[in-house]
Amino acid sequence: MPFELRPDAPPGGLSAAENGLGHSERVEQRLHELAERAGHPLVLNDLVPNTHLAIALGEFARDQGPEMHRAAHAAIFHAYYGEGRDIGDREVLLDVARAVGLDAGEVGSAFDDGRYDERIHEYAHVAMHLGIDSTPSALICNELLIGSRPYGVLREAVQGCLITPESIEHEHAVRDA
Repeated sequence: MPFELRPDAPPGGLSAAENGLGHSERVEQRLHELAERAGHPLVLNDLVPNTHLAIALGEFARDQGPEMHRAAHAAIFHAYYGEGRDIGDREVLLDVARAVGLDAGEVGSAFDDGRYDERIHEYAHVAMHLGIDSTPSALICNELLIGSRPYGVLREAVQGCLITPESIEHEHAVRDA
């Protein structure tokens, strides 16, 4: 589910440098290496946007189906990380909506009427209840992983909760003991 990291950010966003929100040089170098290896452009600008409208766009797209949600999600991330655009800016988001085939007029109406505000608030409440206060975070089975984790850690968490013949045997053995 989406997570509004800084719901109190002003509409124009925040300066990462002025607000102590920037990445370390080492982290930025690693991000650039990973992006280059994956063949994706990466722009790490100083702007930390207010993401409320971006999340609302994502929810609008989710209501259009999983394919549209994936396309909009990828386009929002590309606009910010690939092009350095302000995804807190309404016009940027309407451009993103048009680019993925959404009706920008309908999206603008959803922004104006606050159609997704309650849903976004509910997501924030669930995150708060779970103890999530940063991104990325993943709840895999009953294990909450907060912060960036190596792929192997995520794979191990998923494998640990898969039902397999061995896990069924183990569960029976524990119960019968």
